[in-house]
Amino acid sequence: MQLLTLKGTNLNTTVYRGFASIKDIAAISAPDTENQDKNPDGLQRNLSLEHARKGYNYAEDAHKDPDRRRLWPEVILNIRDRSVIDEPVPVDKQHNLFKIVVHEDRIDKNRPRPQISRTDGNHRLFYGEGHPKYNWPALDVPTPFAITMGLEIPQETDIFVDINHNQRAMDTSHLLHLQTRLTTSEALAGKNPALWIAEELIKDSKSPFHGIVYLGGEKEKVQGLERRVNLAQLRTGSEMILKESPKLRGVPDLRNKYIIIRTYWNAVARVFSEQWADQKKYLLLRGFGIWCMSLLGAEIIDRCFNRGIPPNQLENEMAAYLSQTSRDVNWDRKEGNITHKGGRVGARELADIMKMSLSDESVDMGNFIRDLKSLY
Repeated sequence: MQLLTLKGTNLNTTVYRGFASIKDIAAISAPDTENQDKNPDGLQRNLSLEHARKGYNYAEDAHKDPDRRRLWPEVILNIRDRSVIDEPVPVDKQHNLFKIVVHEDRIDKNRPRPQISRTDGNHRLFYGEGHPKYNWPALDVPTPFAITMGLEIPQETDIFVDINHNQRAMDTSHLLHLQTRLTTSEALAGKNPALWIAEELIKDSKSPFHGIVYLGGEKEKVQGLERRVNLAQLRTGSEMILKESPKLRGVPDLRNKYIIIRTYWNAVARVFSEQWADQKKYLLLRGFGIWCMSLLGAEIIDRCFNRGIPPNQLENEMAAYLSQTSRDVNWDRKEGNITHKGGRVGARELADIMKMSLSDESVDMGNFIRDLKSLY
């Protein structure tokens, strides 16, 4: 196999960069997967087959849907065993063009450690040669690559760590918002209902989340409002309500579900108005708080359905239920009673506590029992 490359320096490391079909790059390389017993000094994490399948499908669809532009970063290979190649031959020395000849017959993929290692890009290359079980053909699709020559394993490990850990991960809210911009509202509603609901809560001027949700990108105050909630947390909260409320799942049309959820959040903002307005002092609009109130909301929505509450009374009834729980939680960041809780598990624990105070009777049974104890 012959690879035409451009020789250069990436920061302080010599690399040979070029393009070749995914199937060819996959054929000559292999991962150096860490195994505590057999290969304790390996680089690669345990393979995610789902991640690898997504990489294959993304590349395969490049030919199926040419109007949808696709690309990915170059895969990085390190030639550990230089006996499998000839020394790079200059083709145009003035422009740093070099030819690398790889002798495929010298590559033994049964070795415990690869002769040409996949420093980065293993998931993208894993199914590059196809897969007989799934009847997947080899990927004859071009990919960019960068080849390093003879890096010692500790040096290669440094690069692997830099790529996979030290670089700052992309903000989830930003990625979700970009997804909504690339998808029509109708398609998003069908594909990702929770994200559609979260986006509607942001855009809708009748929603208490209007103008206070961070979508990624540069943070700033807009018209005096600070972005206090992020899109990813709100999307997860919407997922929780949809999943936890059997009655809501039975409502036809996602738009109707959205109106009910928006009504609930308006009730929350009304009952907990002080906490809603001051995120610096209170935890209500942190991810934990959003998730807790979403789980509680599913219960309240179902109770309203069971009692046949008409739409024009829905917000008031929801607010009445929420008022029953107001004594359970002190959302204050410093002096509250929930500062030790956090995450989804903590959100569910707190929601379960708050649900115990809910009563469908005219008497607020939870508060009644608490007040009764003062007479003991």
